[in-house]
Amino acid sequence: MTDGGGRSRKIVFPFGLTLLAAVVFVILVGLGEWQLRRAAWKAHELARIAALEHAPPAPIGPVLVRAAKGEDVSFTGVVADCAPGPATPAAFHMISDNGDWIARTLGPCRLAGAPFDGVVVDRGFLLSSRGSPNPPALNLPQPAHVIGVLYARAAPPAVGLAHPAPYVLVVEQESPPAPGVAATPYPDAGDNLQYVGTYAPTWFGLAGALACVYAAMLWRRTHPKR
Repeated sequence: MTDGGGRSRKIVFPFGLTLLAAVVFVILVGLGEWQLRRAAWKAHELARIAALEHAPPAPIGPVLVRAAKGEDVSFTGVVADCAPGPATPAAFHMISDNGDWIARTLGPCRLAGAPFDGVVVDRGFLLSSRGSPNPPALNLPQPAHVIGVLYARAAPPAVGLAHPAPYVLVVEQESPPAPGVAATPYPDAGDNLQYVGTYAPTWFGLAGALACVYAAMLWRRTHPKR
């Protein structure tokens, strides 16, 4: 190829830029494929959650046996009869609810014949704590009969179980109810999956745009204006 003065001009292939574009292209396509896999996982998980929501609560013992074998039992509805015990200091987890601080009340449900010595029970909102970041110190009777849903959560160390199940039992019904505590289930678990896997078209679109920009740049480099 010659320049305007008739002299030949050597075209240098942009190896560095090509390598960079290829790496970014592969990353973008990989992110798109990852999002597609997450979308498939989301569809499976939503179907599992929907099936569990319509299933009657199961005795907690056999469910925790499955959990001890490595099965994911999150979102399973269970019924638990806790071993009796004296009133103990309540543990709390502070959250924001409608703009106010409020304490979620945690307590131990000790279980006989289960692969764990018990499960942490989230009994709901301590009503007297609303609006204060510091919940009061108080003793509460231990849970007796609980119906609720298992969520995969690390057990707080202050609850007092030596070998707790790796789940928190969120109360929907408790008999007798804990005084001053309102059973408050967690929000719909499916809401947290709303946006999982939805960005695959964005990543693939960016990969396509990158390929088009690179192709246009390469064409202009090899076909300069005369």
